Amino acid sequence: MDIELREIRQSQQSVLENLFSYYVYDMTEFMGWSIPENGQFIFDKNTLTSYWNQEDHIPYFIYIENEIAGFALLRRYPQCKNTWDIEQFFILRKFKGQGVGKQVFHKLTSKYRGQWQIRVLKQNTAAMMFWIAAVESVVRKKYHMELDIDIDLEMHFVRFCI
Repeated sequence: MDIELREIRQSQQSVLENLFSYYVYDMTEFMGWSIPENGQFIFDKNTLTSYWNQEDHIPYFIYIENEIAGFALLRRYPQCKNTWDIEQFFILRKFKGQGVGKQVFHKLTSKYRGQWQIRVLKQNTAAMMFWIAAVESVVRKKYHMELDIDIDLEMHFVRFCI
């Protein structure tokens, strides 16, 4: 399986916005959001513009065999600028359970060395299991995990260095 990360150009922002609505849909399981009357999950599209306006924000599409399979939004964490943070990570259901996420994570951590953290909603146990396995595949047991607040949500923080 040929997995590739391609940096998202600003001209492709609308494609990311379209995919992001599926991400929002997936997050309703943990956030309890209701679908609006018009049947579309909405989000503040301005939250994505930082990926073209800030040098320390890097958006990627994930491709498998030239087909978009998801996205990874990487940034320097605002509260700790020396730490890499995956702000959002999404794999389409079609590609889940095939090792795609781990391979993407390996590619990112190989390219961006230093301090890292992964934030996972406390309620999202499946994502937590995935991220622990992914992190351990890169750094073994050399990570630190704690519960903390990010903006207004209690999250697991997995911190490590590469």
